[in-house]
Amino acid sequence: MTATTQQPRTALPGVDLERVTFEQAKGWRCALCGTPLTADRSLGTFTAHSGLLTDPTELWACARPCR
Repeated sequence: MTATTQQPRTALPGVDLERVTFEQAKGWRCALCGTPLTADRSLGTFTAHSGLLTDPTELWACARPCR
């Protein structure tokens, strides 16, 4: 079996990746609703053409789906 490297996604429905805040990019706040995270789940790795996500960045969201 060969390992495959998954490319960062460039779209997240309902989220403007170019406007993600520093706290959202660092995993301190939900990337979807902005709530401070106490329990979380990974949304995957994303990248954007401008803003804070020009390098592949893993985004996090509330553990219980917030939307």
